Amino acid sequence: MVIRQTRRGFVFGALSLLAAPRLHAGEPRRLVTLEWLATEIALLLGERPVGVADLEGYRRWVSVNNDGLADAIDVGGRQQPSMEALNRLRPDLILSSALRHRPLEHRLSEIGPTRLLDDQPQDGDLLAAVYDCTKAAGEALERSEAANGLLADFDTKLAAIAKDIAGSKLGGQPVLVAQPLPGVPRLRIFTSNSAVMQMCVRAGFTAALALPAESFGFSTIGLEGLAALDGKSKLILLAEEAPAELRNSALWPMLPVVASGGVVPVGLPSWPFGGPASLLGLATKTVAKLQA
Repeated sequence: MVIRQTRRGFVFGALSLLAAPRLHAGEPRRLVTLEWLATEIALLLGERPVGVADLEGYRRWVSVNNDGLADAIDVGGRQQPSMEALNRLRPDLILSSALRHRPLEHRLSEIGPTRLLDDQPQDGDLLAAVYDCTKAAGEALERSEAANGLLADFDTKLAAIAKDIAGSKLGGQPVLVAQPLPGVPRLRIFTSNSAVMQMCVRAGFTAALALPAESFGFSTIGLEGLAALDGKSKLILLAEEAPAELRNSALWPMLPVVASGGVVPVGLPSWPFGGPASLLGLATKTVAKLQA
């Protein structure tokens, strides 16, 4: 897959990396990650960030290689990190999200060399973006070989899941992946271009609803929309249970997918916007729950 970058982004990234202080042998990198995808990929590549945006949120919702964050400092929110905290950490590389931090790129680059991962590409292919971000992070961290190995391992394990599913009753099972929204009787549902739904299809499932692609890979749906799911479909819920806002509705038990026992909570952590480990974890948990 090809890493998508604008000419300006490529030139700026190259100059930023050239300006980075050269590490002496054995000297740990002072890496700061400002988006959970960047944090996950860095940890999977063997890095131990000194600073992480929304550190406790990562530990709770993503929870990939949390041990690598034992000494990390929280540097504020993912949307608006603390510039003061970043300055204190004296990073030699800041790894983050183009979607969140393009407007802050100049300010961040004044603190340390900055690489923004293209996590929301123009073509909307969010699984391809996971590959591209992993390769771009590997390049920025001088761990390209490890990044390629990580993606190869992801492909191998996903192919193994697909092989197992193909030989079982789960082959071709229609699924819809959804995430509860706090305080409202609605679900965030993942569309055909999302990383998690593309992964489900590659794993051997089929999409229960023909949902058009969306910019961020998801839309929202209420009880009436859930009525479109038939009794053969499975609603894969990224939660411990269906939220009370849905369960307390008189319509909920009448929905075909509910009446047939097709609501499948896979538990937490279940992060659908993450990297290879998050996605494989979701696939593994989904298969286990469906086979239970």
